[in-house]
Amino acid sequence: MGYRDDASFEETEKILFAIHNFSLVRPEIGWISQEIAKNTSISQNEVLRILEELETTGYARSSLDQNGTKRFYLSGSGIIKTSSLFT
Repeated sequence: MGYRDDASFEETEKILFAIHNFSLVRPEIGWISQEIAKNTSISQNEVLRILEELETTGYARSSLDQNGTKRFYLSGSGIIKTSSLFT
């Protein structure tokens, strides 16, 4: 990820931690952006922007559920990245 201000970096970490802490690591248990926004107190637009960035960097993935709703979850690289933030 490129340079960002501290507030944006903290929000990215907050989203990574939330996805990790809720064990959202498979497509079938992924959350929609509204659920992530609600549980992180970050606006839905900002959550979507960060999730798109996390997908681009390979830390998050998304899939469509049976209703065509986009759900997000942590990739293997995202699990490693999030775990490294604890050390």
